[in-house]
Amino acid sequence: MGENLLYTTMSLLDGIAIFMLAFGFFKVSLKDYWKEILVTNVIISIGTFLVHTNTTLSSFIPLMCFVLLVASLTFYFRISIWSSIKLAFYGFVSQIVAQLVVTGMFMFSFEKTYRGALDEFGFYVQLVGDLFLIASTLILRKRKMWFTTMPYDYTYKMKLNRINLFSLALAVVMVVSLYNFEVSNILVAIIFWTICFLNLLFIDIKKERSGEA
Repeated sequence: MGENLLYTTMSLLDGIAIFMLAFGFFKVSLKDYWKEILVTNVIISIGTFLVHTNTTLSSFIPLMCFVLLVASLTFYFRISIWSSIKLAFYGFVSQIVAQLVVTGMFMFSFEKTYRGALDEFGFYVQLVGDLFLIASTLILRKRKMWFTTMPYDYTYKMKLNRINLFSLALAVVMVVSLYNFEVSNILVAIIFWTICFLNLLFIDIKKERSGEA
Protein backbone atom coordinates (compact mmCIF):
# COMPACT_ATOMS: atom_id res chain seq x y z
CA MET A 1 0.00 0.00 0.00
CA GLY A 2 2.79 2.40 0.97
CA GLU A 3 4.75 1.67 -2.22
CA ASN A 4 1.65 2.20 -4.37
CA LEU A 5 0.92 5.52 -2.69
CA LEU A 6 4.55 6.60 -3.13
CA TYR A 7 4.51 5.64 -6.83
CA THR A 8 1.31 7.63 -7.46
CA THR A 9 2.60 10.62 -5.48
CA MET A 10 5.89 10.73 -7.38
CA SER A 11 4.04 10.39 -10.70
CA LEU A 12 1.92 13.35 -9.65
CA LEU A 13 5.04 15.35 -8.76
CA ASP A 14 6.57 14.46 -12.15
CA GLY A 15 3.51 15.81 -13.91
CA ILE A 16 3.40 19.03 -11.89
CA ALA A 17 7.10 19.68 -12.55
CA ILE A 18 6.60 19.10 -16.30
CA PHE A 19 3.62 21.46 -16.41
CA MET A 20 5.34 24.16 -14.40
CA LEU A 21 8.49 24.26 -16.51
CA ALA A 22 6.68 23.97 -19.85
CA PHE A 23 4.25 26.74 -18.92
CA GLY A 24 7.10 28.79 -17.47
CA PHE A 25 8.90 28.84 -20.81
CA PHE A 26 5.89 30.43 -22.50
CA LYS A 27 4.39 32.72 -19.82
CA VAL A 28 1.26 30.59 -19.51
CA SER A 29 -0.49 31.49 -16.27
CA LEU A 30 -0.30 28.69 -13.71
CA LYS A 31 -2.99 30.44 -11.64
CA ASP A 32 -5.45 30.31 -14.53
CA TYR A 33 -4.89 26.62 -15.13
CA TRP A 34 -4.20 25.17 -11.67
CA LYS A 35 -7.45 23.15 -11.57
CA GLU A 36 -6.83 21.71 -15.04
CA ILE A 37 -3.23 20.91 -14.13
CA LEU A 38 -4.29 19.08 -10.97
CA VAL A 39 -7.06 17.08 -12.65
CA THR A 40 -4.86 16.13 -15.63
CA ASN A 41 -2.00 15.01 -13.40
CA VAL A 42 -4.27 12.95 -11.17
CA ILE A 43 -5.75 11.17 -14.21
CA ILE A 44 -2.32 10.47 -15.76
CA SER A 45 -0.87 9.34 -12.40
CA ILE A 46 -3.74 6.90 -11.81
CA GLY A 47 -3.44 5.66 -15.39
CA THR A 48 0.30 4.98 -15.10
CA PHE A 49 -0.23 3.29 -11.72
CA LEU A 50 -2.81 0.89 -13.18
CA VAL A 51 -0.47 -0.31 -15.93
CA HIS A 52 3.00 -0.04 -14.35
CA THR A 53 2.93 -3.65 -13.05
CA ASN A 54 1.98 -5.04 -16.47
CA THR A 55 5.22 -6.03 -18.19
CA THR A 56 3.74 -5.54 -21.66
CA LEU A 57 2.02 -2.20 -21.09
CA SER A 58 4.67 -0.70 -18.78
CA SER A 59 7.03 -0.14 -21.71
CA PHE A 60 4.40 2.14 -23.24
CA ILE A 61 4.08 4.40 -20.15
CA PRO A 62 6.33 7.26 -21.42
CA LEU A 63 4.54 7.34 -24.78
CA MET A 64 1.13 7.04 -23.11
CA CYS A 65 1.90 9.95 -20.76
CA PHE A 66 3.08 12.08 -23.67
CA VAL A 67 -0.05 11.39 -25.74
CA LEU A 68 -2.35 12.02 -22.78
CA LEU A 69 -0.55 15.28 -22.00
CA VAL A 70 -0.86 16.54 -25.59
CA ALA A 71 -4.53 15.50 -25.72
CA SER A 72 -5.32 17.25 -22.43
CA LEU A 73 -3.54 20.45 -23.49
CA THR A 74 -5.44 20.46 -26.78
CA PHE A 75 -8.97 19.50 -25.71
CA TYR A 76 -9.04 20.41 -22.01
CA PHE A 77 -6.76 23.45 -21.84
CA ARG A 78 -7.92 24.65 -25.29
CA ILE A 79 -4.36 25.21 -26.56
CA SER A 80 -3.54 24.69 -30.25
CA ILE A 81 -2.36 21.21 -31.23
CA TRP A 82 1.10 22.39 -32.31
CA SER A 83 1.55 24.44 -29.13
CA SER A 84 0.41 21.43 -27.08
CA ILE A 85 3.06 19.24 -28.70
CA LYS A 86 5.67 21.94 -28.14
CA LEU A 87 4.75 22.35 -24.46
CA ALA A 88 4.80 18.59 -23.92
CA PHE A 89 8.25 18.26 -25.51
CA TYR A 90 9.69 21.08 -23.43
CA GLY A 91 8.39 19.46 -20.25
CA PHE A 92 9.36 15.88 -21.09
CA VAL A 93 12.81 16.62 -22.49
CA SER A 94 13.65 18.91 -19.55
CA GLN A 95 12.65 16.17 -17.13
CA ILE A 96 14.60 13.50 -19.01
CA VAL A 97 17.76 15.63 -18.95
CA ALA A 98 17.34 16.51 -15.26
CA GLN A 99 16.74 12.91 -14.17
CA LEU A 100 19.54 11.52 -16.34
CA VAL A 101 21.99 13.99 -14.81
CA VAL A 102 20.89 13.03 -11.28
CA THR A 103 21.09 9.33 -12.17
CA GLY A 104 24.58 9.85 -13.58
CA MET A 105 25.65 11.51 -10.33
CA PHE A 106 24.50 8.48 -8.34
CA MET A 107 26.16 6.10 -10.83
CA PHE A 108 29.57 7.75 -10.57
CA SER A 109 29.33 8.46 -6.83
CA PHE A 110 28.38 4.91 -5.84
CA GLU A 111 29.85 3.00 -8.81
CA LYS A 112 26.48 1.67 -9.94
CA THR A 113 25.12 0.69 -13.34
CA TYR A 114 22.28 2.75 -14.78
CA ARG A 115 19.69 0.15 -13.80
CA GLY A 116 21.31 -0.37 -10.40
CA ALA A 117 21.23 3.37 -9.66
CA LEU A 118 17.55 3.58 -10.60
CA ASP A 119 16.64 0.53 -8.53
CA GLU A 120 18.41 1.84 -5.43
CA PHE A 121 17.97 5.61 -5.77
CA GLY A 122 14.96 5.94 -8.06
CA PHE A 123 12.95 7.91 -5.50
CA TYR A 124 15.74 10.46 -5.04
CA VAL A 125 16.31 10.69 -8.81
CA GLN A 126 12.68 11.69 -9.30
CA LEU A 127 12.57 13.97 -6.28
CA VAL A 128 15.79 15.89 -7.02
CA GLY A 129 15.03 16.10 -10.75
CA ASP A 130 11.50 17.41 -10.17
CA LEU A 131 12.60 19.91 -7.52
CA PHE A 132 15.22 21.21 -9.95
CA LEU A 133 12.55 21.75 -12.63
CA ILE A 134 10.25 23.52 -10.17
CA ALA A 135 13.11 25.75 -8.95
CA SER A 136 14.04 26.53 -12.58
CA THR A 137 10.44 27.56 -13.25
CA LEU A 138 10.41 29.93 -10.28
CA ILE A 139 13.70 31.47 -11.46
CA LEU A 140 12.34 31.96 -14.99
CA ARG A 141 9.21 33.62 -13.59
CA LYS A 142 11.13 35.87 -11.22
CA ARG A 143 13.49 37.05 -13.96
CA LYS A 144 10.63 37.34 -16.46
CA MET A 145 12.40 35.10 -18.96
CA TRP A 146 9.97 33.45 -21.36
CA PHE A 147 9.06 33.10 -25.02
CA THR A 148 6.08 34.79 -26.67
CA THR A 149 6.02 32.41 -29.65
CA MET A 150 3.07 30.29 -28.52
CA PRO A 151 -0.29 31.34 -30.02
CA TYR A 152 -3.31 31.11 -27.72
CA ASP A 153 -5.81 30.68 -30.56
CA TYR A 154 -6.62 26.96 -30.65
CA THR A 155 -7.76 27.27 -34.30
CA TYR A 156 -4.19 28.24 -35.22
CA LYS A 157 -2.65 26.24 -38.07
CA MET A 158 1.07 25.55 -38.22
CA LYS A 159 2.95 27.29 -41.03
CA LEU A 160 5.16 24.94 -43.04
CA ASN A 161 8.29 27.08 -43.05
CA ARG A 162 11.82 25.75 -42.63
CA ILE A 163 11.86 26.27 -38.85
CA ASN A 164 8.60 24.40 -38.28
CA LEU A 165 9.57 21.60 -40.65
CA PHE A 166 12.85 21.16 -38.75
CA SER A 167 11.07 21.20 -35.39
CA LEU A 168 8.53 18.65 -36.69
CA ALA A 169 11.35 16.34 -37.80
CA LEU A 170 13.00 16.75 -34.40
CA ALA A 171 9.69 15.92 -32.72
CA VAL A 172 9.40 12.67 -34.70
CA VAL A 173 12.93 11.62 -33.70
CA MET A 174 12.21 12.37 -30.05
CA VAL A 175 8.89 10.47 -30.03
CA VAL A 176 10.66 7.42 -31.45
CA SER A 177 13.35 7.77 -28.78
CA LEU A 178 10.77 8.08 -26.01
CA TYR A 179 9.32 4.68 -26.93
CA ASN A 180 10.78 1.96 -24.72
CA PHE A 181 13.74 4.22 -23.88
CA GLU A 182 16.82 2.39 -22.56
CA VAL A 183 20.20 3.79 -21.54
CA SER A 184 23.44 1.93 -22.29
CA ASN A 185 25.76 4.91 -21.89
CA ILE A 186 24.64 7.63 -19.48
CA LEU A 187 26.91 10.31 -20.97
CA VAL A 188 25.67 9.63 -24.51
CA ALA A 189 22.08 9.77 -23.28
CA ILE A 190 22.63 13.07 -21.45
CA ILE A 191 24.36 14.59 -24.49
CA PHE A 192 21.63 13.37 -26.86
CA TRP A 193 18.72 14.75 -24.82
CA THR A 194 20.58 17.98 -24.05
CA ILE A 195 21.09 18.52 -27.78
CA CYS A 196 17.37 17.90 -28.33
CA PHE A 197 16.54 20.45 -25.62
CA LEU A 198 18.98 23.03 -27.02
CA ASN A 199 17.44 22.55 -30.46
CA LEU A 200 14.01 23.30 -29.01
CA LEU A 201 15.41 26.46 -27.44
CA PHE A 202 17.12 27.45 -30.68
CA ILE A 203 13.88 27.08 -32.62
CA ASP A 204 11.95 29.37 -30.28
CA ILE A 205 14.80 31.87 -29.90
CA LYS A 206 14.90 32.16 -33.69
CA LYS A 207 11.11 32.56 -33.81
CA GLU A 208 11.20 35.12 -31.00
CA ARG A 209 13.75 37.24 -32.86
CA SER A 210 11.89 36.99 -36.18
CA GLY A 211 8.51 37.74 -34.56
CA GLU A 212 6.93 34.47 -35.76
CA ALA A 213 4.31 32.49 -33.83
